[in-house]
Amino acid sequence: MGESNSNAPLSHGVPPVHTTPPLHAHPSRDLCVIGVTGTNGKTTVAYLIGEVLRAAGYKTFVLGTLNSGNRDLSTPEGPDITNFMEAHLKHGGTHFVMEVTSEGIDQDRINGVEFDVKILTNITQDHLDYHKTFENYKNTKLRFMKAGAAHKIYPENFHNTPVLFIPRLLGNFNLRNIQTAIVALRHMGISETHIHQTLSSCLPPRGRMEGIEMGQSYLVLVDYAHTPDGLENVLKTGQSLAKERNGRLLVLFGCGGNRDRGKRPKMGKIASIFADFLVVTDDNPRLESGSEIMADIVDGMASDFHEYVLVQDRKAAIELIINECRKNDVVILAGKGHETIQVNEFGGVHFDDREEAMMAIDIRSQAENTQPCFLQ
Repeated sequence: MGESNSNAPLSHGVPPVHTTPPLHAHPSRDLCVIGVTGTNGKTTVAYLIGEVLRAAGYKTFVLGTLNSGNRDLSTPEGPDITNFMEAHLKHGGTHFVMEVTSEGIDQDRINGVEFDVKILTNITQDHLDYHKTFENYKNTKLRFMKAGAAHKIYPENFHNTPVLFIPRLLGNFNLRNIQTAIVALRHMGISETHIHQTLSSCLPPRGRMEGIEMGQSYLVLVDYAHTPDGLENVLKTGQSLAKERNGRLLVLFGCGGNRDRGKRPKMGKIASIFADFLVVTDDNPRLESGSEIMADIVDGMASDFHEYVLVQDRKAAIELIINECRKNDVVILAGKGHETIQVNEFGGVHFDDREEAMMAIDIRSQAENTQPCFLQ
């Protein structure tokens, strides 16, 4: 299915059966292709759309941060995108949902992809190490949105969309992600029944406000928030949850090395506003000094905020914040989300916030259960 000149809903009926496309064909013409761009929310919106399309009986593939095959490229190189599409068609694919990054646009990785629907979630600060200015970054996103005859969905098209069910995804920012998905799915002719039933039951995608449940009395959430706007959205939700539980909000995060340095103090300020206790640590330091990155974060903190510690070793930092928890507290481990590699000057080493959190919770639980009981 190529780009549509019409704003009428896309109705694909019974999913077709495709044969293997010939080499150098344009497989996007034989698929309904949905491109999702924006600073935050791309992964969740793409995931939600994919879940509903599958529930409606379509053979759907979602390509992005969680499965691109390259931890640094949510939007793969052009030949790889073609290979993903051809393989999907070979297996009877009908719909292809993909994250579209600003670098992917700028480096022409999506050239030749014909989109049926294009979605812009939002535009806030990110990737200024690459684009140099916010205007360049914004214009790159808008250039993608304006090009071609695809149906275009902008924030003003979904912000007032009512959500007539209680979602399982936490936070107002996820409500916006759900609104975005609803508008896109309605355009594709998906029934309200499939939309409501599926979106009301969806759990978050991996590493997006993902709960770590091991029977502990405190709430632990892992999230990929790595921009000022993303961190603020997540911490607002965390603060609200902590108040509901009559607990504190404990936050752990760092910033990536060799990336936009200007967002570090901004994120430090945001964390100092919302957190009751903060641990600043390494994210992916790459070739930069972790201690210098942390210093940039601290520079932005509110002058009257003192409830923080610096622990460069992320494993030790997670252990510390878990041991700091009291009953009903909320812990947010931000920055790495789904990632299972930590990138430093020596390359990449296995590291998963979820695994580390589970180990820290387990060790604490065992220690508490083996404490001697002294009779009075």
